[in-house]
Amino acid sequence: MTFTATHSTYDPTLFAGVAHYYSKYRPRYNDELYQLLINEFQLDGTGHLLDLGTGTGLIAIALSPYFQEVIGLDPDPEMLKEAKQEAELDNIHNIQWINTQAESISAQLGEFRLVTIGRAYHWFDKPKVLKLASDRLVQGGGIAITYTHQDVWHSPELWKIKVLNVVKKYLGEKRRVGNGTIDDLDATYTELPRLLQQSGFSAPKIETITIDKTWTSDSWIGYLYSTAFCRPAYFGDRLAEFEQEMRKTVLSLFPSDKFIEQIPVDVYLAHKN
Repeated sequence: MTFTATHSTYDPTLFAGVAHYYSKYRPRYNDELYQLLINEFQLDGTGHLLDLGTGTGLIAIALSPYFQEVIGLDPDPEMLKEAKQEAELDNIHNIQWINTQAESISAQLGEFRLVTIGRAYHWFDKPKVLKLASDRLVQGGGIAITYTHQDVWHSPELWKIKVLNVVKKYLGEKRRVGNGTIDDLDATYTELPRLLQQSGFSAPKIETITIDKTWTSDSWIGYLYSTAFCRPAYFGDRLAEFEQEMRKTVLSLFPSDKFIEQIPVDVYLAHKN
């Protein structure tokens, strides 16, 4: 199945060159999240799942045993290549990977019991995608959207302030996103309950889970390279210098070179009216 990407605001440089880092260093959702979805939507191995902005396929792969078929959709071909490799390693064969934007989904995809959106919602044309998602759901189907509280740009934690200062030293005060900058991703979620109801969903139930992530200086740098604001390409010939200073900063904060971050994740759960 082939689709053509049509969403004009999509920036193909957003995550260019970071798929390997994303797959290896991004914190993974835990079983608590998946059990929450299984219980809320009574997943039983039937029907279809649509995972929008699937990235390297974390949600699509984890939930694949609970559906007859899964579609993981993403505009970045490098991300989908990593996702396909992960699925093959796990011997999973009921996922179809489609290279397009969420704004391009249509009736060609079929109907779904559940639509999931992980760490991609803030990049979407939100009213459009939520309405399209509602249209693709069977009656009584649902949507789950996760929001990870892991933004070093607005954290009061001392260690995050210090590592962010290193990033800003090399890349500037503004948060980079592909070919542009952005001020605040968090504000994206303020309107989510209202937009869900306007798009034909019930008022969402919001659950919070916590992911415990153990970092080292190396894995933290790898995580930074997986983000839209700290892609390796931004640094040019100063990449090694940045790595050296970031590693020195992390080690000054955590001399054992190991630290645990507790990451709260809000999960928005809604059913199609």
